Amino acid sequence: MPSPDGIFANWRGLVDNNILATIRKTFELPPEDNYVYRAESFAMTLAQIEEQVHAGNLKWKYQAHGQQIEVPPAEITAYTLIFSPTTHTAKALTSFHSNAKNGSPRATVAEYLQSRRLSPFKIPKSKAHINPYYDVWVQSCQLTTFLGPLPDPSYSHPLNAKQTHPVLPVLYHHFGCVVPIWEALNIIAQLGKGGVIDMASGNGYWTYMLRRMNVEVVAIDNMANEYRTMWISNKVKEDGIEYLRKNAGGQGKVLLMVYIITAGTFTRRLLDAYRGDTIVVIGTQNRNRYTGFTDRTMEEYFEKEMTDWEKVCRIEMPSFAGKDEAMFIWEKNCDRATT
Repeated sequence: MPSPDGIFANWRGLVDNNILATIRKTFELPPEDNYVYRAESFAMTLAQIEEQVHAGNLKWKYQAHGQQIEVPPAEITAYTLIFSPTTHTAKALTSFHSNAKNGSPRATVAEYLQSRRLSPFKIPKSKAHINPYYDVWVQSCQLTTFLGPLPDPSYSHPLNAKQTHPVLPVLYHHFGCVVPIWEALNIIAQLGKGGVIDMASGNGYWTYMLRRMNVEVVAIDNMANEYRTMWISNKVKEDGIEYLRKNAGGQGKVLLMVYIITAGTFTRRLLDAYRGDTIVVIGTQNRNRYTGFTDRTMEEYFEKEMTDWEKVCRIEMPSFAGKDEAMFIWEKNCDRATT
């Protein structure tokens, strides 16, 4: 694999708007590539995934007035532009809604995303920000005709949360589970002046992106999962709870939890061990309970079990077809803690 810095220095966008060709070129994969990409029960080589893509069976379905409709590429572009570093997210979301036809899937998606948004942060636009994962995600939405998440019960079903389309495992292995957009990175950078602990950091793409913004980040992971690409070389291989116990509970540092999959009591024990004042969680915002807890959403857990913490931010994140992702921020409320 070429160096991460080299990838960014040479990044010129997608190769012929082709995600898999871009992956092959960017990561210098061999022509005869037998690596098996795995996610849940999914297991395919890149060649097998290409066959699925060429078959054209990856389209996401939307309905309007009881009829299944084709989503125009321009509508999908309007959705992906919400998360572009060249737009103000809130303004782009307002435009996404105001230009939608009444009763259309676009209108429903826009209303849902607006209803969930809570953010006091003002983030400037950037024309210079480089983020290969965002560019790849944009094309994945076109490939799957994905216009954004709907407030539909099917999104919240735990079984559906484990379903995936063939391209997703490739992106998970080379980049990660969630795209670190400009807005989210800036918010974390503002909060993380004293440093950030990237807990269960995976292949380190979020850590790498934050470090490019001169944020001090310690990446912690027990390395239980396999990734084909690693973006950092100095990950701390350790159980996250043990790390916090050895390091003053993370006092003075932001605890960043990106897509920590439900696994026993780990999330609960991790939150109990943290002694800092700011927790950033990135994961599912519906009730499929794929990240965080098996019996409740992260928001429900904080409301009932961590009453001395205050939710200060909730923003939509780029979602893949059938997913519904968000970033949440809680801060320790000293007034509540002392009453």
